[in-house]
Parts: sequence; structure tokens; C-alpha cells
Amino acid sequence: MKKTRKEIVSHREHPVTLFYALESETDPITGEPIGGGHGEIYTNAVVTEFSSMASSSLERYLQNGILIEKGDIWFSVFLEDIGNQYDNLTWVRYDGRDYEVLAKDKKGIGERNRVEFVGRLRS
Repeated sequence: MKKTRKEIVSHREHPVTLFYALESETDPITGEPIGGGHGEIYTNAVVTEFSSMASSSLERYLQNGILIEKGDIWFSVFLEDIGNQYDNLTWVRYDGRDYEVLAKDKKGIGERNRVEFVGRLRS
């Protein structure tokens, strides 16, 4: 299944940059965070843009308990591409636009091999 998926998505992927929060230390005197920031992962994803909902006269709908609106994206990334940053992923850059990660789920048949995300355009 894993090898077949790579073949199926090979010509449907688009480049994305995933951003994850870096751990920060706390100043012992002031209690303010020191350092932190974000790291970047460059990879490919299968991306579905929800802008096409306008043609079906839907303005928004629910998917897995998340309210999906026009302009949101759904994207799928191979789990091996994000390493151990799953819990820290906060936003993604796709097609020159930045999207906040609203939801993420590990998926796969028999073995988890990908992560599916819902992203909302950041203002």
C-alpha cells in the first residue's frame, strides 16, 4: 500500500513549506521566553483548495468537526517527511500564501504513512 500511494500521488503533489515551533527557554529572572522561533521543512503535498465550493453554492461545511470555509486548503504529506515535528507544526506556505494549521490527523491503511491537514489562510 505504501509503495502504491507514492506512485499514485507522484504527479499530483505541489511544493509546500511546513513551519514548526522551536522550543524556547525561560529567562530565570523575568520569566519571559528566550529564543524559540520556527523551523522549516520543505516537502511536497497533495493539496485541495476549497475555493471551488462557490460553484456548488456552498459557503462552508464541516469536515471532522472543523468548519471548512471558502479559501481553506486540505493537504496530505508523507509522515516520514515531517520527522518528529508532528506535534509542533503550526502553519504551512503553499503557492505563496500562508495557512494556519487548524487540524491534523495521521492516516494510513495497515500502517500510518501520511498526515492530513486542514489549513486556513492567515490574515
